[in-house]
Amino acid sequence: MADVYLAHGTDGRRVALKVLKAPREDNEVVWRLFSSECAVLSAIEHHHVVRIFDHEVGGAVAYLAMEYIEGGTLRRAIRTGLHPDQAMSALRQAASALAVLHRRGIVHRDVKPENFLFRADGTLVLADFGLAAGLAGTVWPMYHGPVVGTPCYASPEQAQGGAVNAAADIYGLGIIFFEMLCDHRPFEGETLLEVQSQHLMAPIPRLPAKLAHYQPLIDGMLEKQAQCRLADGSALLDEIRRVECATL
Repeated sequence: MADVYLAHGTDGRRVALKVLKAPREDNEVVWRLFSSECAVLSAIEHHHVVRIFDHEVGGAVAYLAMEYIEGGTLRRAIRTGLHPDQAMSALRQAASALAVLHRRGIVHRDVKPENFLFRADGTLVLADFGLAAGLAGTVWPMYHGPVVGTPCYASPEQAQGGAVNAAADIYGLGIIFFEMLCDHRPFEGETLLEVQSQHLMAPIPRLPAKLAHYQPLIDGMLEKQAQCRLADGSALLDEIRRVECATL
């Protein structure tokens, strides 16, 4: 949908410059999605959400200038290997980012390791709001397709093409948390259908005995029914605090 360049602002600051490459006359929906991403980032200012410096969507130009984050993705960190304490720290920071979105009525809809980045100081940052939806009082362009999001991290309701709310983001983060702890995703398959079927029907995975004290978090995040799941980022932060207090 876009190219991203490492650029330098007039103040000398390095920025990530995202430039839409699709001509507007042939890709109106793509332009509307890009405009929505700019609107989300303009509405949010939070330590764990990527910062935006400038944007424009008009005429033949659409660009978004945001902070350049050089510490790599959470995907790379998972491949390197994470201690459970590091996984909990990442979970807490990710939940904090989602909580501020959810309080504003925004659903990210594509929570996956590639969309979490590390600043040089180790801070985790949520990025890529191209599929975000739901800002109160605004009509958002919706992506129409068999699955909104990334299938390996999509909630059961997303896999079925249904409407989603904040609980869908919590499910995706639950998959990530399991992956951070166990070095593999809980639901795998050789085909998209196999993966979706497991998300829909497979039981909530059990953690190894040495990690069993994290099981309440996994259970609350990976409930099949959205109404039974931890409702949003704030509810997840409360559960994280409860689990941490119980293990002291």
